[in-house]
Amino acid sequence: MAGRDVLVVGSVNYDYIVTQDRLPRRGETFVATDAEGAFGGKGANQAVQAARLGARVRFIGATGADSLGQMCLDNLRNQGVDCHMRPTGQPNGLGIVHVVGEGDVYATIVEGANGTVDPDWIDENEQLFHDAGVVVIQNEIPAEANERAVDLAVAAAVPVVFNAAPARPVAESVTRRCAWLVVNEDEASAYLGRELGDVRDDTAMRRAVVDLQLLCSGVVLTLGSRGCYVADGPHLRFVEAVPTHAVDSTGAGDSFIGAFANALVDGSDPFAAAVDATRVASITVEGVGAQSSMPTREVLTSEVL
Repeated sequence: MAGRDVLVVGSVNYDYIVTQDRLPRRGETFVATDAEGAFGGKGANQAVQAARLGARVRFIGATGADSLGQMCLDNLRNQGVDCHMRPTGQPNGLGIVHVVGEGDVYATIVEGANGTVDPDWIDENEQLFHDAGVVVIQNEIPAEANERAVDLAVAAAVPVVFNAAPARPVAESVTRRCAWLVVNEDEASAYLGRELGDVRDDTAMRRAVVDLQLLCSGVVLTLGSRGCYVADGPHLRFVEAVPTHAVDSTGAGDSFIGAFANALVDGSDPFAAAVDATRVASITVEGVGAQSSMPTREVLTSEVL
């Protein structure tokens, strides 16, 4: 790896989180139990988690020209993230998040300023790739920007962690150049073009991971409260989840990614990095919201003590 930074190329959203017992039926107006605003976006969430764990984090993306955009930018800077945001007249990206029952999440995003992140803006920040120890990308900015980020990362000999979420068509020429493809069961199903089966079926999950390795030799299949499977070339292991009382799973996957990237930069092997990331995500789900529930290095240290 060329450097020690965690470089995140991705999205910034402001989330409106609605907590309710169930989703409304068609034509029904349903009364929610609570609503609040929170900072979000997969890229921003992952950057914040890595920064809270002590990583030096740099971010390439775009915040809106509206008040929400300024709030999101200020938040990232206050978290210690070095921001490189494209100037735009677009409104900030939005997330509409419904937290239902025991913490299940149904989310919709509005692209907003995230849609202005293009290959030209990635090229303007090329030097950041040379200082990075790992590059993290997701699917909430245009695919062309992700592809260019992979180009620059590979040229700088920096591994890419591709959280291919939300699921959308991605060229194998992109995924095969990434070091890690990280997906949950729904995203894995979309990329494989079939249902995975029962997540408790070890044989079925291992088969899914091996099939995903046709897209990328390094695969992490996250399964929420079940745990995750990690494949590094021919080596495949299951990492059990940490028992916890889940209140809201919003941001748990992003928390996992941020912690995984931080551990890789710190020199952990991928299996140890997944163990660390699983532990971090288990703390995140114990609170409401994404970034607001993400633990710091100090919290993790105090838990060990």
